[in-house]
Amino acid sequence: MVQRMKKLLVFGTGDFADVVSYVLEAKLGRPVEAYVVHGQYRSADRYAGRPLGALEDMCREYPPQEYAVVPGMIGKKMFDQRAAVFAQLFDWGYELENVIDPSAQVDTEEIGRGNIILANVCVEAHCRIGDGNILWQNAVLPHHNVIGSFNNLAPSVSLSGYSRVGNHCFLGNHVCVKNRVEIADYAYIGAGAYISRNVEKGAVMVPPRSYKLEGKTGYDFL
Repeated sequence: MVQRMKKLLVFGTGDFADVVSYVLEAKLGRPVEAYVVHGQYRSADRYAGRPLGALEDMCREYPPQEYAVVPGMIGKKMFDQRAAVFAQLFDWGYELENVIDPSAQVDTEEIGRGNIILANVCVEAHCRIGDGNILWQNAVLPHHNVIGSFNNLAPSVSLSGYSRVGNHCFLGNHVCVKNRVEIADYAYIGAGAYISRNVEKGAVMVPPRSYKLEGKTGYDFL
């Protein structure tokens, strides 16, 4: 949970920044002082009623002695963009806050920086979580899971005990991972997949597609 009393900046604008800002302000009672983006994407002076600054100017306008930053962007290229922004801000001396929704149950103390953990996520004791991850609503991480850095676990992802997720992975909605399975870096796991074996680096795993039953209607089943 955000506990330090430095003023908060959100890096990014758009849908995910809106999600993060809502948790900060409506649920955690921490106001967002300003938003920041790369200068090339700054097309206005304000966003969502707050000042909108440029990354290139933020040390001068929002010094790290006074401000902490919450990553409010997802980033493409398998989250390489997110990692690059994270590294730049860290090098400049900014604290990168974890944001944990009050409804989430996070029992581990082994958690890095700049993670976003949303509503009803469950992270049990003995798990380890790195930096810059996004855990969407209802994700479940039971005992002894290891999550690297800059991963995106979509809503209702379910891991089993002793599972490992590397770095820069995407796990889609309702992905289910068997116990003691390792997912290597930059793996992309499509929504609804069941992962029962180790996944190599950069692999793309997708489940069978849904298909239409010709000649059938819902009345044939209910």
